[in-house]
Amino acid sequence: MLEGAGHDLCDSESEQAQVTLPGRQSMNESSSASRGPILSSAWEAMSPAARKTAVTPPSIPAIAARAKLVAAAHPDFIRGDQGQVVNVFPEKEIYYGPSSGLPELRRLVGRFWTIAYGLSDVEGIPSGGLGAEHVAIVSGATEGLAILLRMLAPGRKVGLQRLHWGNYRNLISLGGGEHVLLDWFKPDGSLDLDGVAAAVDDHDLRVLIMNFPANPTGDILSDSEFKAVAELARNRDLVLISDEVYNWVRYDDQPRSLLGFAPERTIVVGAASKEYLIPGARTGYVICADETFSSEWMPRLIRATSSSPNVLGQQATLEMLGPDVEDLEAGKPPRMLLEIKEELRRRLAMMTEVLLATGFTIEGRFPEGPRGGISLLARLPEGLDDDVAFLDKAMDMARFSAIPGSAFGAPGCVRFGYAGIPCEAIERMRTGLLDVIDSML
Repeated sequence: MLEGAGHDLCDSESEQAQVTLPGRQSMNESSSASRGPILSSAWEAMSPAARKTAVTPPSIPAIAARAKLVAAAHPDFIRGDQGQVVNVFPEKEIYYGPSSGLPELRRLVGRFWTIAYGLSDVEGIPSGGLGAEHVAIVSGATEGLAILLRMLAPGRKVGLQRLHWGNYRNLISLGGGEHVLLDWFKPDGSLDLDGVAAAVDDHDLRVLIMNFPANPTGDILSDSEFKAVAELARNRDLVLISDEVYNWVRYDDQPRSLLGFAPERTIVVGAASKEYLIPGARTGYVICADETFSSEWMPRLIRATSSSPNVLGQQATLEMLGPDVEDLEAGKPPRMLLEIKEELRRRLAMMTEVLLATGFTIEGRFPEGPRGGISLLARLPEGLDDDVAFLDKAMDMARFSAIPGSAFGAPGCVRFGYAGIPCEAIERMRTGLLDVIDSML
């Protein structure tokens, strides 16, 4: 048996404490005055069914938690509450885990965000930083985003960066919202906060999705820019969903979390997929300084969506995240992430040089190249403007593959995922690029 399901689908430590009152609601309509900006915004947008799910502790996990305690004290106690096959092939069995995720992984994620992003002394975050109670584990960042948008998007317009991961649009639509594209930067690359504020006002936006370091451009924000965004959020009563799946991969070596600037209005989505190289493990995190949101509402919506996050993926993440948190607590850079980032830095430098040498120009706010993330966006050389046809030709000629910029809102551009290409292959790509360009001019 693998550890994880021994928790018997108990949603969180807080729900274990409620085992004698399995149907009790922890928050209702009359308690709205006590809610912060995130809970208030979600409550306003959610459907009646989602509201009921969010505030009602499910009875089965409470019964399972109580049964587990009784079984521990009474060896002859018989567990008839378990909705899973047990003790047929014990060495092969993988049981359900808690809907909020394995407690140790939640703790480690909270510690990582606290130390790596300097959150221990931030007003609005508990003294000492984030704990397990501020983290909900999800089956990949995409599930986390889907649940968040089910809570925050219904009947609303949601602000989205003009150059963005295309699946955001699907998730917003499936959540019952409509996306509005925002131009965060002026042509010279400077932050256009006035333009964003005008769009917020014009479209009555209540929620913004932010992704820095950005996919596909690798754009980042400075501390002063994060502070300006936080002030905008407070002035316009916004909730910020911060997609931080590439957060540690900042090549200025100054990783930041939006939680450090607007903790009362920020919900972070992170994942082991990109930074720990295990996208197939489907391990993501939703992090929020509002404990009610992260430890009560989120686990209940997770349970209504997928029962519990992937136990095997969580265990794989624990093995990699644990040593990195130990490094951070010892005042050292996280060993695994540091090695990964240094290799990515080499690949980015080589990819940038190859693309510039073959006539491409780098898109995004930094024309010399991305400052973070794992991909770059490049405009086709002069004389070429059809990104789809260019990549079809590259595939026909068996030279290379990439993603059309059209998929990210950037026609005439190509997104190259340099993180997935070893340096030797990037150098060989120089010839392949020239071959395809020559065939189309």
